Amino acid sequence: MHLGGLVHEMVKGANVGLAALSEDVGSVMVSLGWSSATGEGDADVSVLLLDGDGKVRSDVDFCFYNNPVAGNGSVQLLGKTPTADGSEDRISFDLDAVPEEIDKVVVAASRYGGSRFGELDDLRLTLADSAGEGLVRFAVEEADEVSAVIFGELYRRSGEWKFRAVGQGYASGLAGLATDYGVDIDDDAAEEDAREQGEQEPGQGQEYAEEAPLPEPAGQPTAPARVPAQATGARADDAP
Repeated sequence: MHLGGLVHEMVKGANVGLAALSEDVGSVMVSLGWSSATGEGDADVSVLLLDGDGKVRSDVDFCFYNNPVAGNGSVQLLGKTPTADGSEDRISFDLDAVPEEIDKVVVAASRYGGSRFGELDDLRLTLADSAGEGLVRFAVEEADEVSAVIFGELYRRSGEWKFRAVGQGYASGLAGLATDYGVDIDDDAAEEDAREQGEQEPGQGQEYAEEAPLPEPAGQPTAPARVPAQATGARADDAP
């Protein structure tokens, strides 16, 4: 049951406990949407399941177009769904079934072939409970110069799941985003993408902001996930 009655409009950096918004949050639906003047612009959705060190444990924790189910089935990319405004990409989360070792789930999208999110309009994330009631909406801004964006994250805190509006961009695309979280990028794909970067106009693909250091993972190393690279470069600033 939706407790507030209204969709919670969020700003960058804000967080909210899901249990405060609805009684039906054992599973939730997250939708990412955007529009373009030509109707042809698009992006790929990805999800990363992170342990207490902020890293994927292995390739099973990286959910993207070549691996649409992760976390023992607790995360599923459902693809595009028609809406009144066009379409949106939907992701199903069975939060009750997320492995106990997972502390945080990152929801992102990336563009390819040198495209930037500045070519798309109305970047947004919505979250609904298991009854389909909308709980959260977050409009992403200031993403013009980046080719990958973390829209938001679900994370555990004191025994409950919370949502944080992130809106962090990466000029380095999916490659930079995935590498930050311990994913091993396919070298051949990276070389091919580097050639594409070389064909761009001067200045594109250059450093966008300093890269913030991340803590090293603890414990026994696991087999790295592998994913085709989408871009090279540096990540954008962290959300405040």
